[in-house]
Amino acid sequence: QTKKDTIKKVNDILFDPLSNTELKTTNIQAITSNVLDGPATAEVKGDIIQEITNIVAGSSLEAQDQAAIVKGVGETIATHSDTSVSLPNKALIMASAEKGIAESKTNLPDRELMTKGLVDGIYEGKGGPEITKAVSSGIDNSNINDSEKEAL
Repeated sequence: QTKKDTIKKVNDILFDPLSNTELKTTNIQAITSNVLDGPATAEVKGDIIQEITNIVAGSSLEAQDQAAIVKGVGETIATHSDTSVSLPNKALIMASAEKGIAESKTNLPDRELMTKGLVDGIYEGKGGPEITKAVSSGIDNSNINDSEKEAL
């Protein structure tokens, strides 16, 4: 499954007028899980997940809905089997997930809400401190200005 196919699926889910936020979240969690289970390197998986969170952040959905979907992504990464994706790789992927949010063109309060959603997802998924710290690393490594980094 190519990155392009994955992104198209995400867009189709987000823009499906007949599916509610819960259904969108479940479907995007399934895609996230498929990416994590794929044969690609952690870097490539991170790139794809970064693209997913970036698309969610850039969508026309309400901020609360975006945050709910991103929370689902965070939880999916945190709960993913450690044998399938090692802890350091999970942290790397989580940093990418946050980078996708941080670098989105959406306004700062909405990005803050989504960052909180991602962290909530990690907690729900019982992710450890390494994974939680990765969110900060994603913010630090993003190409946004310092005052925005500080806010997130």
